Amino acid sequence: MHTGSVTSRIEGILTSLPQSERKIGTTILAEPEWVVRASIQALAEKADTSGAAVIRFCRSLNFSGFPELKRQLSVELSKPQRTGYFDIEPDDSFSSIKEKLVSNMVQTANDTAGLLEEPALREACRLLGEAESIYVYGVGASWPVAEDVAQKWMRSGKPVLASQDTHVLAMAFAASKKKGVFIAISNSGETSSVLEIAQQAKENGVTVISLTRFGNNKLKSLADLALETSRAPEAELRSAATSSRHAQLLTIDILYYYYATLHYDTMIQQIQKSREATNRFRI
Repeated sequence: MHTGSVTSRIEGILTSLPQSERKIGTTILAEPEWVVRASIQALAEKADTSGAAVIRFCRSLNFSGFPELKRQLSVELSKPQRTGYFDIEPDDSFSSIKEKLVSNMVQTANDTAGLLEEPALREACRLLGEAESIYVYGVGASWPVAEDVAQKWMRSGKPVLASQDTHVLAMAFAASKKKGVFIAISNSGETSSVLEIAQQAKENGVTVISLTRFGNNKLKSLADLALETSRAPEAELRSAATSSRHAQLLTIDILYYYYATLHYDTMIQQIQKSREATNRFRI
């Protein structure tokens, strides 16, 4: 069952869609109330495209078909107030900034939760559970997320290497004879250094898990397993980068706690050991 905002999902991916699907998305955004009562053929005619294009559009949004899209859109429209993504503007008040950022966080959380499917997370947990080594990489706003991954899975008892130096990671891939998993983090999925080091991981037999925004991108295509977050519209002051970081951190939190439930007894022991190991450094 999908949660989150259908319209936000459409807004985020609209410009990257083929023209026929873009016309459908534009029509839905312009008249969402009409769409929930329309047939596939009626929507296709209104958007000046085909029924097949409507079906492809639904699949592009990760819906099984038009009925599911209409159901979720109907639920969204029935809510008394819809949150959304807002950018910071000149002379915004302190109160306005707070309200906008909170709205962005709420929308990001709902939209990202709607994209996370249990089979994908269960498979990620399996791969991480079987891994003898875990590697993590991200640049810019994705680097703190990579550090969070490292800290969490080290606490679970896994050897983790998180480095901003691609040479170090490349050498680690080449030297490792163990079963490894590489978590590659890039909001766009097009960051050249992330793509390059992900390719290095693949060539050395390391399984790649990608964490990118929703939609098609090179990193997702390269990965053995793809996890996706909400796709906030780009903004002048890059509030979208703030939203992407929140989305990535939420995804990692959900993955970690799901992993913990599947390895509960072992996790409790490992967390206790890590706590004892760090207690000596506390004042």
